[in-house]
Amino acid sequence: MTPSGDRTELLHCLINMSLSKTKVILLHGRWPEKIDGKLIKDIPECDSNNPNNWMGWTKERLQERGYEVICPTVKDAWWAKYEEWKRELDKCGIDENTILVGLSASCYALLRWLGESDQKIKKLILIAPGSPLLLEERDREPAPFEKEFYEYELTATIQEQIKEGTTIFVSRNDWQGIRDSADMYQKLLNAKVVWFDLGHFSFLIKTLPELVEEILKVGK
Repeated sequence: MTPSGDRTELLHCLINMSLSKTKVILLHGRWPEKIDGKLIKDIPECDSNNPNNWMGWTKERLQERGYEVICPTVKDAWWAKYEEWKRELDKCGIDENTILVGLSASCYALLRWLGESDQKIKKLILIAPGSPLLLEERDREPAPFEKEFYEYELTATIQEQIKEGTTIFVSRNDWQGIRDSADMYQKLLNAKVVWFDLGHFSFLIKTLPELVEEILKVGK
């Protein structure tokens, strides 16, 4: 039986709504291999999909509101070269209706991916962002392959790929290199900066309502 004109129009409308659904990618940072002698993979709270940390909690809150949310996992992130971060991002189907959210080192991974792919997105949110400025710090343990990870030169043209601009969350009590990185990205991307006192936004933080609010401002 041939659908009526009204049913056909409704079907097209539903298809278009599905295709235009906002996708949110929440990408974790570069964890050290162990914390307090325990392997990261053996600590459930360090899983970015776990609702008992702020990233997994944000995922649940957004899914309740109809967003498609993906929290990719980069295996052995402390040791991972950039290509391994890129491989996970390539799987996400990032498009013009995607909001990208990065934590720490993954902020740079997102920006590098954007620069190399030339893909347009809806919104970028950087949380406690890492950058090549961290290579200049001498009072912290560098990650393996960190120099290779930060070797891509970011340019201001990336700003043109981000439809609704960039927001940066950064803490006054985070490392100096992170605060300097936030300042650099603010100038490079003409970003809005929101200040906190939450250190390096570790997954010991259970909720982050400010992030959900920032995403909801963009809408679906």
